[in-house]
Amino acid sequence: MEIIFSNHSRKQLNGLDARIQQKIIFTLEKFKNNQPVDIIKLKNKDEEFRIRTGNYRIQLQKVKEGFLITKIGKRENFYLVLL
Repeated sequence: MEIIFSNHSRKQLNGLDARIQQKIIFTLEKFKNNQPVDIIKLKNKDEEFRIRTGNYRIQLQKVKEGFLITKIGKRENFYLVLL
């Protein structure tokens, strides 16, 4: 399984504190190695999932090669929908 970062999610990750970056990357490594992580499928979304790591969330989308990370953010702002 391959994990791919979108340009936007890469910028979001790089903007975080180094300790939080390590925690997120550690969680993604666990997910990649089929170890248990807190993941759920998002409602009303086809092939989109959310991984929880502390107060941060990682949004993934299932693609042919594996998973595409589309969004990384703090819980308070993660679920806001901009119209």
